[in-house]
Amino acid sequence: MPKLNEAIRLAEASNWQGLLTLVTASPLCARDCDDYGMLPIHWAATENTAPLTLLECLVEAYPEGVQMPNKAQLLPLHIAIRAGAGVPTLQLLLTAYPDSIWVETPSGTPPTLLGVQSNLSSDCLDLLRATERLVPFDVQWTNQKAVKSPSSVTSPTHQNSNRPHSWHTISRQASTPAIMTPPPHTAPLELSYERSDGNSSEDNNSPAQATSLPPAWMLIEECFICRVPFNMFKHRHHCRNCGMSICSAHSSETKMTMPGFTNPQRACLSCAAVLRRPPPPPHTTLPDNQQRRRTSKLFTSMVSPKTRDKQGGRDLRLRVAELTKQVDQLAQTNMGMQQQLLEQEELKAETMLLITQVMTRVSVLELQNEKYRQSDDFDM
Repeated sequence: MPKLNEAIRLAEASNWQGLLTLVTASPLCARDCDDYGMLPIHWAATENTAPLTLLECLVEAYPEGVQMPNKAQLLPLHIAIRAGAGVPTLQLLLTAYPDSIWVETPSGTPPTLLGVQSNLSSDCLDLLRATERLVPFDVQWTNQKAVKSPSSVTSPTHQNSNRPHSWHTISRQASTPAIMTPPPHTAPLELSYERSDGNSSEDNNSPAQATSLPPAWMLIEECFICRVPFNMFKHRHHCRNCGMSICSAHSSETKMTMPGFTNPQRACLSCAAVLRRPPPPPHTTLPDNQQRRRTSKLFTSMVSPKTRDKQGGRDLRLRVAELTKQVDQLAQTNMGMQQQLLEQEELKAETMLLITQVMTRVSVLELQNEKYRQSDDFDM
């Protein structure tokens, strides 16, 4: 009988052949979990040296492992993309868990965009994009539900473990069933891809072929509205309407229905205001006589000096109202930036206080160490 967490020890040491032999002999070892919520398949995804046969063996021994996030809320697919995995590894993980193509990282980055940021090869990016077209985006992914972490899955060999059970949450997506049971007479998902030329019309997000594709995401390092750089505390989001990178403060509270998507999507505040506008009233066809009278009155009003003056005054008032609205928006943006600046100053002050406390503690330990050393010298 293998030792407890023997699979984790082999995985941490990158002993892939030993791990393959162990899991082949005892498939329950694929459920071993360390203190960071890492299963053997998480560890195998961290390095490109892990053989594909090992990943296949781990998936076969524990199919739910590809659905389990670690304590950093990263799936094996996220880890493999960050490690620069090849096409066979990504295809294996996507085939085992197709819906993972829509699971975002805690920073709100989907796997395809994560692949772009990780400088994956064009073949890997084509595979991720092809999977997006094959797997429809479900509205359930917009909800926030809990996903059971690997540490809460026990097996007969781990019932004596004292590790507490925990639950972790994946933001902006819903959990999938623990066991993916395909319906009867349903063929498995076949992931095939071609090099994309940008003219494909098989996007499942578009309701019809005549609908234009959504704009490409603009990957910038700061919020498009407030111009504050993204960091660990200021996460990046994307407006699906204009494609710009935005922060959570300038993202609409509710997702919006927009052309090109069958489900509500994230939008920036500007696009959300435009999308909330009511549609124009339907144009009604007037009878010929009534239409001629309206045209005659319109012509008379256009050549009338009084009407011309009234029209100019109305345009001026509209322009003033428009400029006033823009000034109000700029004032609100300025207030938001000042608030963010205050928050950053508070964070900086807390960080400096923590550094001071750590340095004080180090000084105290050094003094105690010096006293012990002098005491030992005196005894000698």
